[in-house]
Amino acid sequence: MDVPVLHLVNRFWIGGAERQFVERLRLHPRGFTAMVGCLELSGPMLDQVRSLGYEPTLFPLKGSMLQANTLKQVARMAALIREHGIRIVHATDFNTNLLALAAGRLAGAKVIVSRVDLGHLRSGFGKWHRVAEKWNARHADLVVANAEAVREVCIREERCRPERVVVVRNGLDVARFDELSSQPLHAPLPVGPDDVPVAVIGNLWPVKGHRTLVEAAALVKDRLPRVKFLCAGEGPERDHLQARILELGLSDRVFLLGHRLDVPAVLSRVRAACLCSSAEGLSNSLMEAMAARLPIVATAVGGNPELVRPGENGLLVPYGDARSLAEKLIELLSDERGAAEMGRRGRARVEVELTLSRMAEGHGAVYRQVLDGPPAAAAAFTPQMP
Repeated sequence: MDVPVLHLVNRFWIGGAERQFVERLRLHPRGFTAMVGCLELSGPMLDQVRSLGYEPTLFPLKGSMLQANTLKQVARMAALIREHGIRIVHATDFNTNLLALAAGRLAGAKVIVSRVDLGHLRSGFGKWHRVAEKWNARHADLVVANAEAVREVCIREERCRPERVVVVRNGLDVARFDELSSQPLHAPLPVGPDDVPVAVIGNLWPVKGHRTLVEAAALVKDRLPRVKFLCAGEGPERDHLQARILELGLSDRVFLLGHRLDVPAVLSRVRAACLCSSAEGLSNSLMEAMAARLPIVATAVGGNPELVRPGENGLLVPYGDARSLAEKLIELLSDERGAAEMGRRGRARVEVELTLSRMAEGHGAVYRQVLDGPPAAAAAFTPQMP
């Protein structure tokens, strides 16, 4: 009989963690059956979860976790675990990591918490959030990180035992990605036949570094007048970015497209990808750019160097350095043949190292290990990326 696993996510908005949550369900490890719980029954990714045959159970927080309702939802979650004989709770983000540990302990289930980025560096993540996150990581049965850089933070800064922090890298359903890439766009792109479009995929949060991108675009425009930056994502930085774009005269060079559910189709129509973040785990946007055979310019932070190898499939730059970013973009886009070869090499790595089946195998190994007792060394579940 398959072992039931309860998967928890905050909500179904558009973001890297949410996209990987859906992929986790899309190809669930053999021998384990999935149930889904959430804290908000909202977001554009919800339809994808339902299309896979899952109807999430709602555990509404209704605001801050520092209220009596949180205890009520923990009790409801523990009751669900007992009712369905759930043996593993796999949480996805800050809030669900905390609730999963409490409910799992009450109901006697094993608890796996996820660390999918260096999100503790984001704006609004204060001292007590960090204290809670560290405590939670140290007391869960297992911490699953999606990059070596994230694992190192858990060990070095949070004092987790190394053998209890494992790496399962994100996976991509390449066949499905290719199918989506060939679909029509949901909305036209502001580019002409002679333009050189560069995709920048990421929500408009400070951590994503769009301010640096805008400054770099101003330095690029005279050298490469046909380059256009297409920024897919939404967030609180929009007003500042739009004002700076107008101030620098870049309204015909940098476009804020808002949320896009057709990212693979967008990527199939551009020449390169760029990521300017101050912190990343294993970036889904970089993985998708690699799958789309795009050369990449990215910041040398977090898990980015685990994906982008300078000269092989892209170039790396320091975070916040607009001049370096502009220089590398010019270098990349000035060598069309070399850039295309980088894109081909990136796609080859995705096909071997970052498949959905490999991620499912990694999660299956983690589930079996956590049920059997103390986890083995992290390397046992870390796909090798030489």
